Amino acid sequence: MRVTVVGAGLAGLAAARALESSGHTVLVIEARDRVGGRVWSQQLDGGVWFERGAEFIEDGQTAVHRLADELGIRLLPTGMSYSDREPRDSAGTVARSDVLAGVEVLRNSARTGTVAEALERAALPGRVRRAIAARLRVSFAQDPARLAVDVLRHHAASFSGREAYRCEGGNQQLALRTAAELTGQILLRRPVESIAWTRDDVRVRWHGGEAASDACVVAVPAAVWRRIDFEPDLPSWKADVLDRIEYSHTAKIAEPLGSRPDPSAVLSVDHAYWTWTATRGGPSAEPAVHAFVGSSEAVRALEVVDGPDLWLTALQDLRPELTVDRRRAVLSTWDDDQWALGAYSTGLSGEGVAAAQAPVGPVHFAGEHTAGDWFALMQGAIRSGRRAADDMRSAA
Repeated sequence: MRVTVVGAGLAGLAAARALESSGHTVLVIEARDRVGGRVWSQQLDGGVWFERGAEFIEDGQTAVHRLADELGIRLLPTGMSYSDREPRDSAGTVARSDVLAGVEVLRNSARTGTVAEALERAALPGRVRRAIAARLRVSFAQDPARLAVDVLRHHAASFSGREAYRCEGGNQQLALRTAAELTGQILLRRPVESIAWTRDDVRVRWHGGEAASDACVVAVPAAVWRRIDFEPDLPSWKADVLDRIEYSHTAKIAEPLGSRPDPSAVLSVDHAYWTWTATRGGPSAEPAVHAFVGSSEAVRALEVVDGPDLWLTALQDLRPELTVDRRRAVLSTWDDDQWALGAYSTGLSGEGVAAAQAPVGPVHFAGEHTAGDWFALMQGAIRSGRRAADDMRSAA
């Protein structure tokens, strides 16, 4: 078949790679001037890599490990754990052991309702409840009152303590090397305007161009799907589920340091963000501290829309042991990116996942928002692209 893939993020590139491996001819169309989507690595002064988007890779993320291995990319240990963060609040440090015990209480007792309701019912000390709420708010970038207790069993809620990894040369290497391996064309700076389809073929149009193919994979965030005119319109069951998908409001900063610190991971309970210093395979951390804030409420409270100044002051108060250089701090946001309009999806379940994944005629759908339990992760994006390719092969 001839297949057009719309979107050159990890999902679209994974679909293209899987389709080419089966002998199909693939054309990839991308709105940005680069590949990778929300996986975007920037090298700062001193050789520090700033992951403007997706950051950590964990042991259970087998699709990422497999792709890195196939592409010859080394996964470097960070010396710290994405999932095990030292909680600090205005009264000091909350014991990790108390937080872990509290999470187990919730997992074993909470079956219905929201995380906020489960925490209110749980017989836990107030500081422990606040620490758990802050941890989940950061990871899922949503108010605990809007998080179903099901998330306690989701991968992003892991408190495992296992060491995390990142790619040598930045996580965007996963996209760059996949793109370099493809034999078909990748057209950049081509925002797709319409997709016209029949049961037999698809025509993808952008300003000044058009591609005809037998099938298509749409691998753009659900937040921007309505920028594409579908001819005929997508059926209501598909449009409704895409419109239902919510995206998180987050921000990240990288702040250079005057020295190489020990690896660390610290959670601000008061302001719902976390910070880390991490290695890329060496004995000490890179000379930078990174921070991530999740949820609209937390981002507003730190006044990120006006820049990083208030956040940098809060970070210095949280991490007084670090000597920071505020003048060289770098800020990353995604809600103001016209091709994303958010950092990552906050997940679907059950029939919603099935509807998000389901094709419409020869038009198939990929992206972390279709990945079920692996939403919001590079793992989910890669799996979704491969799944879309498998669905297309099965339908052919």
